[in-house]
Formats: sequence, C-alpha cells, structure tokens
Amino acid sequence: MATEPVNTPAFDPTPVTASPQAYIDPLILEREVRNYAELDRLLKAVPGPALLFEEGPLDGPVRGFGTMAEVPAAGQYTVTAACVGATGAKVSVGQEHPGAPFQPVELALNCAGATSQDITLEQGYIFAHLVLPGPGDTPWTGAVGGVRVTE
Repeated sequence: MATEPVNTPAFDPTPVTASPQAYIDPLILEREVRNYAELDRLLKAVPGPALLFEEGPLDGPVRGFGTMAEVPAAGQYTVTAACVGATGAKVSVGQEHPGAPFQPVELALNCAGATSQDITLEQGYIFAHLVLPGPGDTPWTGAVGGVRVTE
C-alpha cells in the first residue's frame, strides 16, 4: 500500500523581523500632554487670528517641525515662539524672494516664556522651522516647541 506524501509547511530558518516599536512611556506621554497645554497657553496669549501655527516635540523618536503658510498681504506681522520642558531650541521664520538675500529671523527659545518679534512680510509664502539642539538620538523627555504668526 503506497502512502501519499503529507503536505507540511517547509521550515524557514530565517527569523521574521518586525519593525521596532517605539517605546511609549506613559509618564513622559502625560508630561508631553501637559507641556503642549502650556505651550498652547503661551502661544495663544498674543491676540489675533493665526496666519501660521505649528507645534512639535523637541526630543524623542519623532521631533521638530517645518511648515509654511501663505501670506495674503504685505505688512507687519508678529512671530511668537515658545518651548516647554527644554532649552536650546530655535525657531527660524522667513521668506525667500528671487533676487533678494535670504535672511530668516531666528528666535532662541529659553522655555521660560514666549518670545515675540515683529517682522515685515511680503505677499507670498512664509516658512517656519524648528531648529533642534543636539543630535537626533536625544532621550525623550516630553519637551515641546512651537511658533505662531499673527497680523
């Protein structure tokens, strides 16, 4: 009597590797949520509707931000930047125009409160970028930073 072969799955000796999961510390996550609430309070203390508003983490697995917005009309605008939970970050804000020297405004953040500066903008686009301190492998502390541009 002939036996039929049994179809058994072949064993593959190479291990299955999953992408690494980001470690989420609930205490740091809670601190980050509180820091964002404080950052919102600092940035929204300047009256007026926001032309540009952006926030982001200063450390940890995903950090920083870069954004842009359209400036509807030339004029005076106020840039307000702040951070909570760290020091050494900077926010760079500016515009590029053909034939004009590129001169972004850079605000140093000391995380003791908001920093504001009036700037003249032309119609077009404005960018804001969070310049981070140190290398990208800094430990996650829940520190956050942000910028708001108002008329």
